[in-house]
Amino acid sequence: MGISLTSCFNSDGDDSSYDAYTFATVSQSYLGSPILIADDGVTTLYPTNSSALLLSDGVSYPQRVYVTFKYAEGESYQENKTSYNVTIVNASVIYTKNFNTQPDTLANDYSVTSIEAWGANKYINIYFNVNYSSNIDFDMYEKEVGNDDTLYVKFNYSKGGGDSSSSYYTNYISFKLPTDTDVEPKNDSIWVKIFAKGSGSQVIEKNVRLRYPY
Repeated sequence: MGISLTSCFNSDGDDSSYDAYTFATVSQSYLGSPILIADDGVTTLYPTNSSALLLSDGVSYPQRVYVTFKYAEGESYQENKTSYNVTIVNASVIYTKNFNTQPDTLANDYSVTSIEAWGANKYINIYFNVNYSSNIDFDMYEKEVGNDDTLYVKFNYSKGGGDSSSSYYTNYISFKLPTDTDVEPKNDSIWVKIFAKGSGSQVIEKNVRLRYPY
């Protein structure tokens, strides 16, 4: 899930409201300004209007975002180019959590309807579909380390679920990969095998590749 471009052709002759969109991790430049590391792992975006990324407190920035943007004046997409000055059109915060280090304290594990997953910039990212009855929350924790370059983890629907719930919800969540796992990387990356409880006796499995250590 890297940068995707909108078509440059518009049948009504108007410019698109944005040039491209991406999921990204918010980092800092050497000057302290926020920059965006796109989920393609190679593209860096330098916002000219970094205030568009501010959280509601007006001083801090999120860890993960989904953004639409316009290329700044004089900039345009070029193959093999890896950095751009951009103007943020819209930014949506992606809920971000660390791994749960005390999974024995989790009282519930509700079933999920479906998940999709991808790895990028130190994060395991989940797109989920669930039924819910109240405020929801999720956890991810390490199950075991395999004999190869694989980390086994559990995506746990911890709060607000219930198979009989009639309300339907879909969204994204990102979990930061711990730095202290015992997995042995190959070619500077690892596999992460994700398990989640599906309906009935179903177990949902997804595999993602992540650079490690980071």
